[in-house]
Amino acid sequence: MDNRNGSKHISRIRILSLGNPGVGKSCLIKRYCEKRFVNKYVPTVGIDYGSTAVEVDGRKVSVHFFDTSGSPLFEEVRSEFYRDMQGILLTYDVTDRSSFIALDAWLAELRHNLGQMDEWNLAVIVCGTRTDTGGTGGRQVSEADGKGWADKHNFPHVLTSAALGNGINQAFHTLFVQALQLKDGIRPPGGAVDPEVVQAIHRLIHMTDDFEKMGLSRRSISKEEVNKAYRRLAALVHPDKCKAAGAEEAFKTLTQARNNLLKILTETTV
Repeated sequence: MDNRNGSKHISRIRILSLGNPGVGKSCLIKRYCEKRFVNKYVPTVGIDYGSTAVEVDGRKVSVHFFDTSGSPLFEEVRSEFYRDMQGILLTYDVTDRSSFIALDAWLAELRHNLGQMDEWNLAVIVCGTRTDTGGTGGRQVSEADGKGWADKHNFPHVLTSAALGNGINQAFHTLFVQALQLKDGIRPPGGAVDPEVVQAIHRLIHMTDDFEKMGLSRRSISKEEVNKAYRRLAALVHPDKCKAAGAEEAFKTLTQARNNLLKILTETTV
């Protein structure tokens, strides 16, 4: 059953965490799901499982996390799960250069289990953890290095801190949006699309309220604000510039939403 029109159906997605031992995969998931930071390091043995219910751009989603051990001893265990996933949380520690270098090995493991990247039907986000180390004292991986590796493979990149909560919601929201798009059969041609474009298309297609579609509040709205929001979103999803799947539908929806809101504003000022 499709949930584009806000039905009661709950979509289900499965997320697998990958990365070297100790990079903070479990901490990221706990921080997102439980809104708390667990400072004590307890190595994951095999795979831990957890689930949570979230709302993604007005859509109810049941998220199932499979938090894996980064030890080579459990590669065979991990391989049993890859093909059932809709998303991959690929992590490295910005204070541990070796965990960043290991991203190539993790990508190779994914390819070994899933084939070439253009055959994959799952979303991947790269997260740098422990950005709360302060300055550059304990940092071994720059933001430019992390983003450069992710861009090379057409993956979104987000810096995070489980201790402070920084970047957590952004990372998971981006991953969920892309996973849901793939689940709906919306696959961007030629690789990944800017996460902001993905989120804009998803919101315009799935939200039912015109204010929410355009990211506007109902309070003290003006024609200038409506047109400003329209121009910002049109720059992202106009089909003449954006080749992402769903862009044409999103642009039509955006135009209709703007017209509806301008009509409401005209009627209230008469």
